[in-house]
Amino acid sequence: MIRVIFLIIFFYTLNLNAEKISIFVASSASKAMSEIKEEFLKKYPNNEIELVFGASGKYYQLLKQGREFDLFFSADEKYALEIQKDNNALTPPKIYALGIVVFYFLNEDLLKDGIQNLDKEKIKHLSIANPKLAPYGVASIEILKNLNLYDAFKDKIILGDNISQPIMHVDSGVADIALVAYSLVFKDPKGKVAFIDNKLYTPLKQSFVITKYAKNKELAFKFSDFVLSNEGKMIIKKYGFNTL
Repeated sequence: MIRVIFLIIFFYTLNLNAEKISIFVASSASKAMSEIKEEFLKKYPNNEIELVFGASGKYYQLLKQGREFDLFFSADEKYALEIQKDNNALTPPKIYALGIVVFYFLNEDLLKDGIQNLDKEKIKHLSIANPKLAPYGVASIEILKNLNLYDAFKDKIILGDNISQPIMHVDSGVADIALVAYSLVFKDPKGKVAFIDNKLYTPLKQSFVITKYAKNKELAFKFSDFVLSNEGKMIIKKYGFNTL
């Protein structure tokens, strides 16, 4: 009987100390952060973590309007800095990953003469993330302009709400080629990838902050530390990112 009472008290205490946090994660880091969450919860069981994926710009606006995220993992440095300027961050922005942009396509003939000589006749549609919502979309426009391809393709561009959608556009045949995050196509993609000189776009210093909503949530700070730990960095690298 005493043992039963002890077990009841023990599990009650565990539940009493359990926390729940909500985290926004840019779509480019969705796969990496899902594994980080899984490994983190092995160390801190009985807690709950909600991951919400999408375009950084869209969810920055939602946070500004009152949507409560305890941590905000952007696809660049800009939105993390904006959250800090808005006085909605408890910590300064920290870089968790360095993003890589690649061309993604099914038909290898489109790039037979190299990325600077894309087959303008065969390519009817080119997909990128919406630059108004997604940092990878901004980088995509930079790349096209620096390759002197923007004027040739500006009327053929299809916009995705986030960086995951251009991949689906190519896989489904809606677009012939796309500019995407390498982190989403580095492993067993349906199509092929072509790497791009990183000097052709502003570095994607993917940064995060702990927001004001995590003020009394120890779990948020522990998660932040885990992401920046050697174990966290190894997981991020595993998914096609560079790290500092």
